[in-house]
Amino acid sequence: MAIAKINDLRALAPDELSKRLETYEREMLEAGDNPKKPRNLRKAIARIKTILNEEKNAPKKSEAHKKQEAKPEKKKVK
Repeated sequence: MAIAKINDLRALAPDELSKRLETYEREMLEAGDNPKKPRNLRKAIARIKTILNEEKNAPKKSEAHKKQEAKPEKKKVK
């Protein structure tokens, strides 16, 4: 499996990211002949974990904040 770029990974759903994470970790154990493969897999695993943590720790927008964004500000008349 080819190592994906960060922008491609961000477009995936969290369950797909988890599947890829498992796949890359399995490949990491089986990496043998190619000396660059473990390094690339470690980087890919770190990318996926970063994206999953960003999504988990992202601030949630409250209903009041969403409503406030939807309303345009009124201009004050002098």
